Amino acid sequence: MNRKDRKIERTEKIERTEKIERIAKIERIAKMQNESDFPSKTILIGFVTLAVLLAIGTAAICKTPEEAAYERAQAFRKAGDFDKAGIILLQLYRKHPQNAALLVELGEAYLNDDNEMAGGQLKAEQCFSKAIKIDPQFGKAYYMMTEWANAQGKYDLAIKMATKALTVKKPDYQAYMERAASYSRLRRDKDALADLDKFISLGSAKRNAYERRASILENMHQYERAHSDYLIMQKLHYDDGTALKEASCLEKLNKNQEAITCLTNLLKRNPEDDAGYEARGRIQVKLGRLKEAIADYTRAIQLIPSPTIYKERAAAYEKMGRKDLAAQDRKEAERI
Repeated sequence: MNRKDRKIERTEKIERTEKIERIAKIERIAKMQNESDFPSKTILIGFVTLAVLLAIGTAAICKTPEEAAYERAQAFRKAGDFDKAGIILLQLYRKHPQNAALLVELGEAYLNDDNEMAGGQLKAEQCFSKAIKIDPQFGKAYYMMTEWANAQGKYDLAIKMATKALTVKKPDYQAYMERAASYSRLRRDKDALADLDKFISLGSAKRNAYERRASILENMHQYERAHSDYLIMQKLHYDDGTALKEASCLEKLNKNQEAITCLTNLLKRNPEDDAGYEARGRIQVKLGRLKEAIADYTRAIQLIPSPTIYKERAAAYEKMGRKDLAAQDRKEAERI
């Protein structure tokens, strides 16, 4: 064997060793997983098999029927078709009645299925309760029970379940969000704010977390912090309604010119936003800019006439000394 052949043999040997190590690592990870961490043992085996096949470079890769069925259920869930997702998940659950994760996903499908109505709420609660009995350390089960309890108006139970979801061995930190909702409905804004602060500090918060916190901060008259959260939301995804809330905070902070700038930017993006014209008109009145205010109210009326805007424009006309036009607007407000 010449030097070149020996080099090729050593390279092939190294590649075989690396592949064996990758397969061994995948198998070790699989053994560490609890059954509840995946939809079913069969699906877990399917995932491991797929990974092994990829590691050794096998071309022909086939999914198990259960793995394919589970993927179809997930596709239906993402599409909002919880009825079809529930049918598939129920079939899988019947084959794996001790799988807590499948039970939770089935319960979630029932909870969100409009076709189930009240019956779906009952089925969902039964699924979550059974999942907790199967795996008392599965945080997602408690979290979904929290969501169910909030929907039923059982806020004390929701807080209890959320607390459990956060303290078990496999916690679900989304429970901070749901517990904050429970506290908020009980008018415990300080507790709600503490939960949202904690959840956002974890670093995985989405836009809705900032929206909830901003709303609570406004309730607590902490407009500066609320405004900061609205700015973060706008960077994540701009929204007209959020711009109106941002301007409202600025107005309450007596930063009226900044509020007008915010609303002007909104109206540049969407010239058909009647609420934007109305809000800007109101602030223009506060600054004594009556002509600009009347122009804004007039544009809002052209878009969507309402008694409120007519009355606001009437008040502006009154301040300008145009009692005749003010009387016409008040008459029109009564007519609508």
